[in-house]
Amino acid sequence: MALGRRGLVTVGAAVACCALTAACTSEPAPGATSSPTSQAATPSESQIEREMRLDYEAAEKAYRANMAEQDRQSQLGIAVKTEELTSTASGNYLRFVLQVLRDIRDSGWRAQGVTTIRGVVRDGWQQDQVLLTVCEDSTDVKFTDEKGRDVTPKHVTRTYVQHLTVTRDQGRWRVSDVASRSVKTYAGVTCAA
Repeated sequence: MALGRRGLVTVGAAVACCALTAACTSEPAPGATSSPTSQAATPSESQIEREMRLDYEAAEKAYRANMAEQDRQSQLGIAVKTEELTSTASGNYLRFVLQVLRDIRDSGWRAQGVTTIRGVVRDGWQQDQVLLTVCEDSTDVKFTDEKGRDVTPKHVTRTYVQHLTVTRDQGRWRVSDVASRSVKTYAGVTCAA
């Protein structure tokens, strides 16, 4: 994946920094009083936490929109570089998606059903780039040929863990890279709901 270790800020590290900053503030002077509302108030979201949250939300939205377009095209048996695909994917991920759709189209198949997203985990953040780990389950997706016969591959694992890089490009979040592996079970996988 394109995201290096340098400059990567995990959510946990950012939260730890915020906690340490709060812990290092000076104590009030003896005899000083604080208002009860400030002690009972919930800490507000810092600027960096807000930026991270909004970036993760936008990245996940782009991923989910891309998956919806993949499902639509696989159900129609087509492989078209639509605005819906190119506005939510780029680079290696877009090539990967188009190849999968071409394989379905070239086989003369059509999908019935959609891939279920079992969970999404926010794995890393830096400005204009986030990492997501996603559990995808395609076991309910069936494939038929031109004559309507079930041609769903048997004895093939169709549950996956996808490690995605999502980048902001020209103001839009696009899934840009993927490392995919099939799994028999989601046991011990952090993205499983």
